[in-house]
Amino acid sequence: MGDVASVVSAGRASESQRTAEVAVLLLVDPTAAPERALALKHAFVPELGTSVVRVGGLDRALVASRRFDAAVVLAGADAAGSQAIAEEVARCGCPVALVVESSLDVRRPQLPETVAALIDVISVASADALASRIATWIVGAAAEKRIALAANFPFCRKAAVSEVVGSCALENAAVGAVQIIPGADFPIMCVNQIRLALDIAACHGQPISVERLADIGGVFGVGLLYRYVARTLVGLVPGVGWLLKGAVGYAGTVATGQALSLRFNPDAPSPRQGVERVRDTITQLSRSAADVARVARGEARPAPAATEPAAQVVEAASALPASQPADDYLTIGQQQ
Repeated sequence: MGDVASVVSAGRASESQRTAEVAVLLLVDPTAAPERALALKHAFVPELGTSVVRVGGLDRALVASRRFDAAVVLAGADAAGSQAIAEEVARCGCPVALVVESSLDVRRPQLPETVAALIDVISVASADALASRIATWIVGAAAEKRIALAANFPFCRKAAVSEVVGSCALENAAVGAVQIIPGADFPIMCVNQIRLALDIAACHGQPISVERLADIGGVFGVGLLYRYVARTLVGLVPGVGWLLKGAVGYAGTVATGQALSLRFNPDAPSPRQGVERVRDTITQLSRSAADVARVARGEARPAPAATEPAAQVVEAASALPASQPADDYLTIGQQQ
């Protein structure tokens, strides 16, 4: 019941973060290249009504008009004036990115540490690369609003999903490596991955609805498969079970996150790619563990044409009916 409550709480948190208000300030030097200004403008066209985007020239009045989560200053010929505005924004406590064509245009004044820490210089010469560089910066600078940023601005989604997946993968790796009560790691990892699925959906602007039940069911099923793989690998390489479980927790979470991201990505060529990512991750983990086991036993690596035992275990698992219990999977894996 505690795990169910955690899932419900995770759903509410994801929805709250998706609909959170996010305020962005864009200050553009009138002498900036038109294609760079247009790229910045098109990137910050919101999809939801929960965002506030203020756009203007190098106007000090806009800086003090309200509290912003992040600001971007696009420099032009007057790089010194743009930098002065960026410093003023930072003095208000707002993280700011100063976008210049060359880092040589930026001077290095003596600023208080609290102000200097809020200013990041983004040197980018191509308008095509502008959005991706700003996305990486703004997701890190306004980390507490990264889901809201991704939900509002599609160009931020890749960077936000990468941050969410990485954080969850590290947490699951730690849970797998540090096991206090046997079997207690599975529900914790499963809840974390369900939370990840809800966060990725929120990053893509998807509200909490009945459709999310399918994502939760898929994550639970894949979690059982990862659990089976982890136990099988521990049997292959005794003595380093904590390392293998941590590796499966990390790699499995990354593969699940990538598969979920493909599900919500309208530009994805085929949903089958998500399944292939999970399958490839499991196969690679199995082969790596088999190699470690051979080294530990002092055996030589077989020729490439030989079938590896770990790969046979994975193939046997994939051939089993989906309704068979996880404990049966474990028994067959040990026999194999």
